[in-house]
Amino acid sequence: MSSTTSQIPKWNITADYVETCNCDYGCPCNFNGFPTYGSCQALLLFHIRSGGYGDTSLDDLDFIAAQYWPKAIHEGNGTTQLFITNKANEKQRQALINIYSGQAKGDAPFALFAGTFKYFLETQFVDIKVNLNGKKSSFSVPGVLEVQTESFANPVTGEEQDTKIQLPKGLVWKLAEAAKSKIMRITTPNLNYDHSGKNAFYSVLDFKGP
Repeated sequence: MSSTTSQIPKWNITADYVETCNCDYGCPCNFNGFPTYGSCQALLLFHIRSGGYGDTSLDDLDFIAAQYWPKAIHEGNGTTQLFITNKANEKQRQALINIYSGQAKGDAPFALFAGTFKYFLETQFVDIKVNLNGKKSSFSVPGVLEVQTESFANPVTGEEQDTKIQLPKGLVWKLAEAAKSKIMRITTPNLNYDHSGKNAFYSVLDFKGP
């Protein structure tokens, strides 16, 4: 076991993270493990500010994870598909696949989530468009998926709310800005859903391994 671990390159990423899903605002999965409407469907963006996998730089790369679980995440039988920017070279592509699939181990939750997926669909290398602005961020793969998030506003005055959620033992993030999706949709042969107007988060993540 130790020899296998020693073959895994050291890696680290600091990334802007935008999470959208089909739950009501705040996403109860983070608190009690059970989604609002029985199933979990999510689109997640990772924009790597800085990072590396062994001697391979991961700076300024983007990847998107599309996810679906028929019930709660921990009950498994999920499906996921990874979309990696076509700016990534072959070594960078393989590094991101290894990290997301959990093969790279480390303190990230990827390995834990990987165990809940029954289907890993073929990774796509695509044009990813990203506009990062905290709770008002957006990302898309033209013709495939689109996400736009926005702040909560006071229904009377229209004033924007500064809403944060702190989870000291959170699996993915410890502190996130809570938002909502203005647009959240994907159309592919295997993953097809539209959950605009539901839960969203923005956070900055720091992961490393092994």
